[in-house]
Amino acid sequence: MACNDHKTPVDNHPANMKTVVIPVEGMSCVACAARVKKTLTAIAGVGDVEVSLAERNARVRFDPSRLAPDRLVAAINGLGYKAGTPTEAK
Repeated sequence: MACNDHKTPVDNHPANMKTVVIPVEGMSCVACAARVKKTLTAIAGVGDVEVSLAERNARVRFDPSRLAPDRLVAAINGLGYKAGTPTEAK
């Protein structure tokens, strides 16, 4: 059986991606941060997620043609945390 190394390209084209930083209140441990990361990563259109427990925020790279930052905020709030207003990362 031949190995199938021809993977479909992931649609994380840097030119289309936007990065926002979302403050997250209520994270108190590493498990909280991991839960936020897992939830955001599972959303279609999200390319990369970094959650900082120390800074109490989530940095999310996503495709703005596929979803709006409001969807990210709703996902965080749905976990029981309080997401602040997303700001565009520099």
